Amino acid sequence: MKKILIAMVLTLMANEIIAQDYKYGKVSKDELLEKFYPLDSSVNAAVLYNNRKTYFEYQANEGFMVITEIHERIKIYNKEGFDWATKKIDYYHVLTTREKIINLKATTYTFDGNKIVETDLGKKEVFDQETNKFWSQQKFTMPNIKEGCVLEWSYKIVSPFKRIDDLQFQYEIPIKKIEAKMEIPEYFVYNKRFKGYYPVASKEEKKNSTISVFERVREVDSRSKTIPSSIIKETKVNYFTKVEYYDATNVPAIIEEAYVNNLDNYKTAMQYEYSELHWPHEPIKFYATSWENVVKTIYDEYDFSSEIYKSNHFSEDLNLVLVASPSDSQKIAGILELVKSKIKWNDYNGLSKFNGTKKAYKEGVGNVADINLNLVSMLNTAGLKASPVILSTRSNGIPIFPTIDGFNYVIAAVEIENDLILLDATEEYSAPNVLPSRDLNWQGRIVRENGSSAWVNLIPTKLSETNSSMSIVFNDAGTIEGVKRTQYTNLNALNYRDNYAKLKEDDVILKVEEENGKVEISDFKITNKSEIYKPIIEMFKFSSEDLLDKIGDKIYFKPLFFDAMTKNPFKLKKRDYPIDFGAPFIKDNKVGIKIPAGYVVESVPENLAIGLRENYGVYKFSIKIEAGMINVYSMLQINTAIFPSANYDEIKDFYKMIVNKNLEQIVLKKV
Repeated sequence: MKKILIAMVLTLMANEIIAQDYKYGKVSKDELLEKFYPLDSSVNAAVLYNNRKTYFEYQANEGFMVITEIHERIKIYNKEGFDWATKKIDYYHVLTTREKIINLKATTYTFDGNKIVETDLGKKEVFDQETNKFWSQQKFTMPNIKEGCVLEWSYKIVSPFKRIDDLQFQYEIPIKKIEAKMEIPEYFVYNKRFKGYYPVASKEEKKNSTISVFERVREVDSRSKTIPSSIIKETKVNYFTKVEYYDATNVPAIIEEAYVNNLDNYKTAMQYEYSELHWPHEPIKFYATSWENVVKTIYDEYDFSSEIYKSNHFSEDLNLVLVASPSDSQKIAGILELVKSKIKWNDYNGLSKFNGTKKAYKEGVGNVADINLNLVSMLNTAGLKASPVILSTRSNGIPIFPTIDGFNYVIAAVEIENDLILLDATEEYSAPNVLPSRDLNWQGRIVRENGSSAWVNLIPTKLSETNSSMSIVFNDAGTIEGVKRTQYTNLNALNYRDNYAKLKEDDVILKVEEENGKVEISDFKITNKSEIYKPIIEMFKFSSEDLLDKIGDKIYFKPLFFDAMTKNPFKLKKRDYPIDFGAPFIKDNKVGIKIPAGYVVESVPENLAIGLRENYGVYKFSIKIEAGMINVYSMLQINTAIFPSANYDEIKDFYKMIVNKNLEQIVLKKV
């Protein structure tokens, strides 16, 4: 019966889509009165219609421009959907050449009585801001937002570059109807890759196209002695254009769940990478057809070859480090700390220099290329074999096919004794082979001086450890008091320092209290806050009235108290993208509970030991009672940074058993 109802709803929606007028401004009363999304009443907003056209337009004195037209209509069902009333449009620029956003118009539609009210976006409500050296953003928030309103906007992006933005077919909210049309002249060849899991119908055809090229020529009359006159000559150029059509209806939302690096990596989309130029009567120009070609282009055009061999500006500082560093490992660590101390990161990514290695070192600030190419140069000058490693950060996505645009970051690698040591001097708390989370995005590509390149695994192999111990006593007032000590290593230590090292102690205590069940904390202390080659240790005393229940002559409490895992992070029926833990990890908890005078243990949870297939992970839980103490031990170990989505049900059940065990209670009875 349920399947029949869904089929009926889909049929009704399909008929509605066919009948709907999608011209700008033709918002219907039915759209405004729709109270919820028909296929999922929990949805806060939905895309009613999305249309994109990308085509090439020839402009005199400019050549071919890439034009993208966007028209979008969005329904807001409730206040939780108000975030979709803010639109951000990214555009690219290099020096004085930039993309332009033109013909922007946007309208909010509301229903008042029996009348549709239109509120247009004002020019003063549109803001431009620079994201980094190469990217800016036009941003606006729609006016007169109310529950039930419909938003509509359209705009055009004019680009002198041949880049084509990904053709997105899936959002975090459902899409009722989406259409796209791509027109690409025969001269321009793109690598294409479809990503995601939702099928999208497509078809291709070719059409004949013509452009007029005008040039000024001089008309010479051999019989005349006057100065030759000039005329404008028009030449017609015929070529064919490949036209691609895409169409989809009722595209489900992609739901974000815990442990995903960048949800955009898994949304259904078509990606375009400019690869070849086939200009008439000229040799084919290749841009990105193989990884070797990509690497060569980056190495040559981004000045890697020149920047990593400049050394005069740091030679004196480097010599001081080398004198104090007899071993290679000491040299590597010392050089890493030298670069960190000399150049602060300006938060700009990119493969090309911002200030250049020499200027960045002198002025003390630079982008990721300035910093880490300095690092490569120093390591080589010190006699080590170092090379740049290009990568794509988590926020930038995963480059699957040969691409230049797909890489936006560079770190350093040292090849020593058949091992590879990865380094990133932009991060204050990084260490050799302990990179910040933004770098941990599957694979990078090492770029060697001899022109060779190879894939480099960016996923950490070292376990990131969190080892915690608690000692707990019950007082006569019915509250608990305790002492907790937690030690963090590797990526966990880096993340802890990033979150807490520079905060005031009172602010740290407030955050820790909130994260640990709102316990009251005293005698708070952090050890090795800035000594990054040692584990960071957090210690505090605490008390709480909320971690136990006293009912009659019995006391009930969870064995791990505020360290208990009480919610399963995996809730989806199906997950199409992998579980990304960032790094393999181990979380070890030991709790010692003194049995209060006048009480005995009535019951405790049973011990548990479970594991995931292929040694992906294990969980152990045990309780021992001895010498007036209850000793609780819990250990969760995940041995892989990336857990496959095909095994989603298994890890979901694994965590469910952990949560169920953590929610079980110890019962003490008064004697």
